[in-house]
Amino acid sequence: MTSAAESHPGPGGFLQPTLPSPPASTATSASPAPPVLPRPRANPLKPGSSKESSFIDYVDNKLLGVSRRYEKRYNADFEDEATSGIEGRGYESFGEMAKDLEAVIDVVWVSGTPSLQTPYLLTTALTTCSCLPSFPFQPRPTFQLLHKLDLAFYSLLQGTDAETGDILPGFEGGRVKLSTTEKVRMRGLVERTRVAVVEVAAKGGSVAGAGSAAQTDTEDGFTTNDNDDGDDAMDERQVEGNHGRWEMEVARVYERTIVELGMSLDASGGFG
Repeated sequence: MTSAAESHPGPGGFLQPTLPSPPASTATSASPAPPVLPRPRANPLKPGSSKESSFIDYVDNKLLGVSRRYEKRYNADFEDEATSGIEGRGYESFGEMAKDLEAVIDVVWVSGTPSLQTPYLLTTALTTCSCLPSFPFQPRPTFQLLHKLDLAFYSLLQGTDAETGDILPGFEGGRVKLSTTEKVRMRGLVERTRVAVVEVAAKGGSVAGAGSAAQTDTEDGFTTNDNDDGDDAMDERQVEGNHGRWEMEVARVYERTIVELGMSLDASGGFG
């Protein structure tokens, strides 16, 4: 038995095609990925204000805490003198450190103040690059952290939010906030990090931090664990099915930033 759409030709004598309905699984499961960066405040912090001073003190203390925990990181050659409380022990994996660095990035981004965002994000990126080789390679937290930094740098270079397209606080009227010196420093740091990730990923044949918790793929290609505690218990085992995917992620480290820096510095003569 033919349907009405099939029995009655459309304009020009052609039969009207009937489009198949999408499978129920794909029609209901697709949802937009959550934003990588939090929403910044509407206006930058006023220079010299008490809010700016409080913000600087807070971020400085957070970065100091990260540095202290890194210096006391677990080393198989000697037992760390563990004390009570998370601040009293060193990092046991890069995943732990990445989680703290992501928290710093979020706070810095929420400030909506380019004059503070740029130096603090550069410091966070430098810390990431310097400390990454000290731990066994953990793909998911590593690429998740670098992806967040990539979006933040790219947004600052553009003056607009890379995810929403909104003009960032402090960039109204097309004002450029990043100096050539900052861009050159960013470029050098980005290139060093790309090399460091390749070297760390190439060490050994195992991938640390696969975890035993349930994992869910997201639209940006990363996975999120339903149980964060699974990240802390490293499961050093071969992850055969992910080798090709991680190789792709290595090639994508800071991909947006490096392209934008190339265009920006070429235009300003910064590469000369």
